[in-house]
Amino acid sequence: MQKKNSHIKLRRCGCLLCWLLGVQIVTAQITINLPQANISARTDFTATLASGTYSSIVTLLPTFSVRANTAAFSSTVGTSATVPLNAVRIRLRSIGSLSLVGLGNEVTLSTTYGTLYTALANLGGGAVTADYRVVTSSHTWNAGIFSTPIQFRTGALSPNQLTPTTPTLVLSVPAFIAPQATLPVVSIPINTLAMFRAATGVVANTAIAVSTTVPYQLQLRAGTAQFSFSTGTAYNQLPTTGVNLVNGTLPNIPSAGTIPLSSTDQSLSPAGGIAVPTANNQTLTAAFSISQTNLRTGFVQAGTYTVPITFTWSKLPSAYPTNTPITVPRTSTLQVVVSDMSELAANQQQVSLAFTAAADYRQGVAVEMANHLRVSKTTPYDIYVRATGSNFTSTSGEFPVGVLRIGPTAAQTGVGTITLSTTSQRLVTSADPVIDRPIGLRYSIPAAAVSQLLGQPPGVYTAEVIYSFTAL
Repeated sequence: MQKKNSHIKLRRCGCLLCWLLGVQIVTAQITINLPQANISARTDFTATLASGTYSSIVTLLPTFSVRANTAAFSSTVGTSATVPLNAVRIRLRSIGSLSLVGLGNEVTLSTTYGTLYTALANLGGGAVTADYRVVTSSHTWNAGIFSTPIQFRTGALSPNQLTPTTPTLVLSVPAFIAPQATLPVVSIPINTLAMFRAATGVVANTAIAVSTTVPYQLQLRAGTAQFSFSTGTAYNQLPTTGVNLVNGTLPNIPSAGTIPLSSTDQSLSPAGGIAVPTANNQTLTAAFSISQTNLRTGFVQAGTYTVPITFTWSKLPSAYPTNTPITVPRTSTLQVVVSDMSELAANQQQVSLAFTAAADYRQGVAVEMANHLRVSKTTPYDIYVRATGSNFTSTSGEFPVGVLRIGPTAAQTGVGTITLSTTSQRLVTSADPVIDRPIGLRYSIPAAAVSQLLGQPPGVYTAEVIYSFTAL
């Protein structure tokens, strides 16, 4: 009897061992590597991945379902952010040799079991594959590794026939910065003289599309310390204009600073960098400005001022992956294009020389007109003057315009003196380009010419004088 009892106990122990082996839980990892292209384009990505092994039971018609065991994908490295479960959808593709394409349901991952497939007949066992679809448009993705344990179930009676039953589903989000491949030429056209007079100066913007999963710094540098210059117009000397006369900034980024261009890298972004934008895509506005003072200092000569520029995006060192720098340069060209423009204005439309005393007839008369002319010209220039008629005339007499001399005021330089005639004569010769140059002129009838006025009836005698950039 004792041997019999001992034999029975041994068999019970053996059955208990087999049962324990049958419910042994095996864990594994299912990894979805999310491509950069899908994040940038906000398009869905589907990965077909091995998801375990199904062990068939002859009398079982299984119902496959799945859920997540946590409320979100949590970060395991790279960021403190999470990813919502509903960013991932799961559909069974095959069980052993049985294709389930077009069968079953796609389950939006959640903490509640969702039915993937209900068998209508007995299934053979084998490897299980599933399609994992990531809806990238539903989330702003930060670079890192995110995971959640998921639970597969095969029905209420035998729930653990798909092993491993609780694999870890991993989302691997790549670290990248992807500015648009080609940047346009940035052109600042200076095509009206009013632009030289505007207190705010001039500005030109360029838009730069960027896709990223990491926060970054943006730097800007010029390829040279001075602009190169080309022109099809006349010039007295080639301008040597420093790039530091142009400022750069990012007006649509809060707290971004303004920098003068330099041939060394300078940061355009705030001290803390630029955060990952909503939906992983943004359009940066890079603004280039020239103040009124700098415009008049370095860009008066008509022509094209050109310098290559380089934008460089760099991942913040603290961002994932911390030991792997990401640096992305993009080159462009900055041009300031100054048109050939000119303007010549007389600030006083009437000049009077009065003979009111005997001394005037003995000594002659003169009047100085400060700031009489205002000159703006973006190429070297001459100024000519002539009378439209041969005589000063009144209602009762006339005398030759040749009695009048026109020359500089005492403080004025760069201006000659002429005797007025109907032939264009040069007052200014090959002067440098200028904006709003004031020219003071002295009008006089010297004593030697007064004799031509003697005997004329009293009155107001007039002549029209024309100033021009060319000989008319």
